[in-house]
This record gives sequence, C-alpha cells and structure tokens, in this order.
Amino acid sequence: MTTTTDPSYVDPALINPRALRLVEAFKDALARLRDEEGLTFDDLNAVTDLFQQLQKATGAPLALVAMPLYGELFQGGRDGYTPSEDVKSPTVIPGSPRIDNPGTLPMRPDEPGTPLIVSGRVLDGHGQPLAGARLEIYHAANNGNYSGLYDDGVPKYNLRGHLFTDADGHYTFTTVTPVAYADEYAMAIDSVVEAAAALGRSLYRPAHIHYEVHHPDLITPWFGEIYFKGDPVIPVDFVGSKLAHPALQADTALHENPEDIAAHGFQGPYRTMEFDFVLKTRTSPDTITPKGEKA
Repeated sequence: MTTTTDPSYVDPALINPRALRLVEAFKDALARLRDEEGLTFDDLNAVTDLFQQLQKATGAPLALVAMPLYGELFQGGRDGYTPSEDVKSPTVIPGSPRIDNPGTLPMRPDEPGTPLIVSGRVLDGHGQPLAGARLEIYHAANNGNYSGLYDDGVPKYNLRGHLFTDADGHYTFTTVTPVAYADEYAMAIDSVVEAAAALGRSLYRPAHIHYEVHHPDLITPWFGEIYFKGDPVIPVDFVGSKLAHPALQADTALHENPEDIAAHGFQGPYRTMEFDFVLKTRTSPDTITPKGEKA
C-alpha cells in the first residue's frame, strides 16, 4: 500500500517559535558581519575546519572546542554575583575524596610546585555565610596534566578533593600553586598555532583552580575557574581575554620569611590566595553591588 504525503506539509505542533527566532537572528548577525566586516563563506569554512582539527586531535566535544567563540557571552556576572560558567569542565572526575576544612588536597609526596594555602568564604547576596556548602576543588599538576585523565601513573584523585564550609562559610585548603599550561595536541596543529598568533593570543591557559559549589539554598550550583590576579597570560588567553572576569581573579601573596615558612611546615617559600564566592540563593536579591564598587 502506498501512502501519498503532501511534500509541503509541516506539522504545526512541531514548530518551535523560539528556534525560528534564534535562527533568524543568527542569520541576521552573519549578514551584518558580511556587510560590515567582509565576512565570507571561506572564512566560515576556515573556522569550522580549524575546530574539526582540534576536535579530532584532542577528542573534546565540538561544542567545547568552539567555546572560545561564545563562552564569555554566557558567563554572567552582570548581576554583581560571582560569575559562573554554568557548565561542567571536561576535566572533572566525580567521586573525589573528602578533605578536612582546613585540609590538604591529595598529592604525591614529591609533588612539584610552590605550596599554596587557599582560603575564603561562601556568602549569599545579603553577605551572610553559607554553612555546609560543598566545594569540589581540583587543578592541573605542574606539567599541565589533570589526574585521572591520562595513563601516566598519577593517582586518579591527585590534586582533587572536596570539603564543606564551616559555620561562618569559611574554607581553607593547602595545595601547590598551579601554573599556565597548553594542550600538547593543540600545540601540534600548525593551523591552530597560526590562528592564535593571528589573534594576538597564546595557546597557554592562565593558571587556575576549578571549583564547583553546591548548597541546598543555591538557585543553581556554581561552576567555574578562579585565576590569579596579575597573571600575564590572562590578557592573551586563547579562550578569550574576557573569560577571566576580574571578579574571578583572586588576590595572592608570596611569603619568604624563614620563620613564617617554618611555622607552616614548608621547606621553602609559599603562596597564599584569598577568594570569596558571593552566590545567589532563593532569598538573595536579584542584583547586588560587588565588593569594592560603589552602589
């Protein structure tokens, strides 16, 4: 039996008005780039080809590879709260061990790097502490590798752990100071290196620590990276200079006093880093004035 279907028929129930608007707006934006900036079809092909090369070399999802194009647009922070990336990093590994507060991230006995003591608070929009907030914390080792992602003999949860804030919202942990790193697979692609240079960017990522913050009162969990204020790699970061929002750059200090070093049980100079998270809860105001800014 043959069924004849009208080739012009589209089920009205399947039409998504929002999708239609977004597609048209995107096409309009491309048209403006064509008319005002000389965008060509070859330009678009060059970009997509570059992303396909990166995806093939790194194995990362294409959406993640393309994130330098759009990531900073959706970062948030315009409401005064600590900007969130609202997306889980592909380098996260569930099930990290719990550490004390204060505590120390799991690390090898000979873990290379300068000791780093990180502290801060988790607060709501009224400046009140969020007690019992769970902080998932991890970062790359000195060679730029994240534990558990490579068959390199490094313990799965090296430099990974989680803790809970105390009654005053405080957290403190010790680790080693992260360093800038570049993806070796991306560095091996000549066209990627050339594209970064053409944009005046480095293929290195600034040093950073990954966090996830979870608490029952939060509207959504917080996901993101905290950077080091004054890091010279931030302005040339390939994923976009605006990605390291000023509100995501922490104050740090180097300590070299021998008595201070001995009191903390270190063998040499160490660093400290302070960072407060200000996050929106169900009872927080829609917008706040960030610390250090005038209302």
